[in-house]
Amino acid sequence: MAKSKNQREKIIRFSCCLVPFWSVHIEGQVQGVGFRPHVSRIAQAKGLGGKVFNTSKGVTVEVYCSKLDLDEFLEELQSKLSPLAVISNLQIEQISNIGDITKDFQILPSQEGESKSANVSPDFGICMSCQSELLNPKSRRYQYPFISCTQCGPRYSILRGIPYDRHRSSMGNFGMCSSCMDEYHDEHDRRFHSQTNSCPDCPINLRIFPETDPTISKPIDFVDHAVTIIQSGGILAVKGTGGFLLLTDATNSDAVKLLRKRKQRPRKPLALMVHDENMLSDFFTVSHEEIELLRSAARPIVLCKPKEYTSLHGTQAWVAPGLSLLGVCLPADPLMFLISRKVGKPIIATSGNLHLSPLQFKDQEAIQNLLGIADAVIYHNREIHFPQDDSVLRIAENSQQKIILRRSRGLAPTFWNKVRIKTELPILALGADLKATFALWDVYNVYVSQYLGNLDSFDTQERYLDTLTKFLDLTGIQPQQILMDKHPLYHSRRFAGNFPHVNVTEVPHHEAHFAALLWEYAALDADEPILGVIWDGLGFGNDAALWGSEFFVFNSGEFERVCSFDYFDYILGDKMSIEPRLSALVLYYHTGEPLDFLKEKYSTTEWVLYTKMLDKGGHAQTNSMGRIFDAVSSILELCDFNTYEGEAAMLLEQLARNYFDANGHAATQSYFMDSIVKDKISGADLISQIIKDKSNGLDSGLIAAKFHLTLVHIISQVIQNTSCRKIGFSGGVFQNALLVDLLQQYLGDDYQLLFHEQLSPNDENISLGQMAWYHIKNRSQNLKIKSYVLGDSR
Repeated sequence: MAKSKNQREKIIRFSCCLVPFWSVHIEGQVQGVGFRPHVSRIAQAKGLGGKVFNTSKGVTVEVYCSKLDLDEFLEELQSKLSPLAVISNLQIEQISNIGDITKDFQILPSQEGESKSANVSPDFGICMSCQSELLNPKSRRYQYPFISCTQCGPRYSILRGIPYDRHRSSMGNFGMCSSCMDEYHDEHDRRFHSQTNSCPDCPINLRIFPETDPTISKPIDFVDHAVTIIQSGGILAVKGTGGFLLLTDATNSDAVKLLRKRKQRPRKPLALMVHDENMLSDFFTVSHEEIELLRSAARPIVLCKPKEYTSLHGTQAWVAPGLSLLGVCLPADPLMFLISRKVGKPIIATSGNLHLSPLQFKDQEAIQNLLGIADAVIYHNREIHFPQDDSVLRIAENSQQKIILRRSRGLAPTFWNKVRIKTELPILALGADLKATFALWDVYNVYVSQYLGNLDSFDTQERYLDTLTKFLDLTGIQPQQILMDKHPLYHSRRFAGNFPHVNVTEVPHHEAHFAALLWEYAALDADEPILGVIWDGLGFGNDAALWGSEFFVFNSGEFERVCSFDYFDYILGDKMSIEPRLSALVLYYHTGEPLDFLKEKYSTTEWVLYTKMLDKGGHAQTNSMGRIFDAVSSILELCDFNTYEGEAAMLLEQLARNYFDANGHAATQSYFMDSIVKDKISGADLISQIIKDKSNGLDSGLIAAKFHLTLVHIISQVIQNTSCRKIGFSGGVFQNALLVDLLQQYLGDDYQLLFHEQLSPNDENISLGQMAWYHIKNRSQNLKIKSYVLGDSR
């Protein structure tokens, strides 16, 4: 069975006595859960003596046996691993002085140390064994909403210290009853050394606010009350693994409208939860790849195609206005599992937060802030230490390429290194402002935080800093090098001020995008040139313009910008990213063509003001591909005002997808295929041709399709100009699954295409990319990195 590469990484040492006076030492990496019980079971079954224990650096295993027994032990250890675990990089060397040799095999208490380099396991969704037990009336955990075992349950969200043990987590506040303690010590039980073990006799307790019914006391009473609220069209806030979710009936249009009104979320898509795969198949058409993602331990939200003529048909326009795909998930924890099962139909399960604020995760704050959106709040007394939104993924329809839209609960903070790369000093990378994350690198260990939101909000800035502070305390890492984006106005830069007397280095935004991709593919030392296509909203360029449509060639440690779209005016700051109509105006204004078509989008006062601004000139310059998408969306009358980030681009992708689905790909034309010059592409020319087609009455779907195909042809032309065989893609534009499909269709047979596998293509990957960029530059003897200490002159 294929092993997950998104779990916990640890250092492991095996000691084996080959003769009475010497032994073997093996080092490697382990990812996963329940590893110590796994080691113990195999050793006990083979009659081997020894011990296994956690340390702050990972796991240590000592086995006393012959060389033949050692080989058999290692083979079985790896072949019988949980699907959530991976072992790699085993090395053998002779050691001595292993201490007392015993015939028994023991799991010893963890040993703490100053170095806390063990990787952190993400949270895992409820496993099938616990689901079956939860519904078994003969089980003592029947309908107990906090059931877990070594293969499922919270990890990162409740963690307070390393190594991972109960007393260093939120479970440290809960003692185990005698029955749970027996399971904990029984090597044949699946709860053998399960740190989250509990049951109705030593429970995590549910609570509700407001307390309107004093008869609600048992867990099933809370579930029944939750179901009553949802089925009656109400809205409920429930504390999940990573924070609070807002639940309501997804088949009730009035309930969905009410949720949107109370949450001030007019059009942004809402996620759905279905109880199981049977309900999933009743309401959605899903591919094998989508099902595998949905049932994975991460339990992410996955964008799927709803079936027609179900009870969702009447509410789909309210769940995801203008879009044909809906985000759906399976329950991640037993409480959600019980609620969704009893509701018996799809429910809305969206983040419990205020407009523009981060996810609520503290009980009293949730009651204060969510009561008013929700009719009641159900919570429990197990504390969340690291809050996380649900992860969100999609699968490109034709190529089946996985695209991570949001990397959070179930995926973070683990990062799987294909090649172990060592840093000589601890590094903190602060990432970007939109889709903010931070990354840490200490010796061989790399962590990339969960998605932390957009730092325009003060509350989100506070959440970012709080998460960073707790994570540094958790790992014991003391950064000695800070990396940050070059954009002088990014909020993330100010966090460098929390680390006085530490060198700070600015990293180019788009080179960081490319470097993150190179690290994912173990290509930091690539011996052949790689072309990087980095398209996004915008980032601070090396010439102080706001880049966003870049082509780089990475070769011998250097990033050469070989092509991009022409610059155009960037006016009114963030207002331009909120109003796609401004992008259409700016790109078309200086073409000399009639402007009547665009003038209708503005009031008289606006038109006079904006045209005077453009006539005056002197504005910041950009070549943002995100703004080009916005302009096309506005021209095609899809979106003049974004109510959420990326709305215009998503509607444009949807329109083009509809056209391709109805007419096929082969007959679609392109606006220009071979007319680009070597290093510049005219965005104004492209927009001019699109407006001409629109004025001539050409079908908007065809125009959208031509636009997408034009981008593929542009990339193809640049590839031919550079002669690269490996092509990498990063930046938020490549969340567009149609574009990914077209790239695979037209270029996949002739070139090796590199898309992000562990990270999102959007700015969530910037923090890792900053570390990758620094490693590349620091390693090269002929390249100098400009660093400074905050407060010094630059």
